[in-house]
Amino acid sequence: MGFTSGGDVYNKTKRDIKTVVLRCLSKIKGRSTGGKICQVEGPTRVFVEIGTGQRAEWTYLIRDDWRDIARSKSRTDRLRALPESWLSEQGIWRGYLVEGHPSNFSALVEKTVADKKLCPFLNRLTFINAAITGSSQFTTMGMETGVFKRLFVNRYTLTSARSFHPSTVDNTVDFGIFTVSLETLFAAIGHEHIDLLRLDVEGAEVSILETYPFHTKPHLLSIEYHSKTGEALVRRILETQGYRIDAQNAEELRGLHED
Repeated sequence: MGFTSGGDVYNKTKRDIKTVVLRCLSKIKGRSTGGKICQVEGPTRVFVEIGTGQRAEWTYLIRDDWRDIARSKSRTDRLRALPESWLSEQGIWRGYLVEGHPSNFSALVEKTVADKKLCPFLNRLTFINAAITGSSQFTTMGMETGVFKRLFVNRYTLTSARSFHPSTVDNTVDFGIFTVSLETLFAAIGHEHIDLLRLDVEGAEVSILETYPFHTKPHLLSIEYHSKTGEALVRRILETQGYRIDAQNAEELRGLHED
């Protein structure tokens, strides 16, 4: 059996993703109720999900009926409380889904395009395979072969990401990954205003926020923290930047910035 390099694995993943997306888009072209594309009037809002999952809240947010879902009794299990001014307006959301690890990214894309409820709204989504850190660079990560879909570090640093228990891994490959700063990401997205940013980066949230200049201030910023120290630092950063902490649970801190 020949050796599979990290670059080979990474490039194959990219090819597989492209194939799945093209197949889905060819199937849904022109598809909607009665063969007509539904046009929703109102403002277009922008959300950015960093470190997201396929069953996260964005799967409801991009739908045409997102306002009805947000107002429903079960919204705590679907869409957490959104500003009332958003719910009073018609409109659609444009989403950017950012995931760094190639296998997690591949799973995210494949499951999204295979979901019949989400396929009609793929044109509102942009998938970005990059990791967010304090600077823009190209770094090396590690994974164990044989469990390509499942293995990823729960706690890691992008400068030296390895398997969580490296002593138990006897068959690893390295692969390169692009890391970008929040500032670079927002510039590439090209929107002057970000309505909602959710950040779930497994412990890297403090270093990311500490190096972000906040030239663009998302209106609603939801950050998952992983320690009491992390919580305190995230809270301090948000309050220093003029955010009002309007919600918090055991793992997440949410700040609202009034324009």
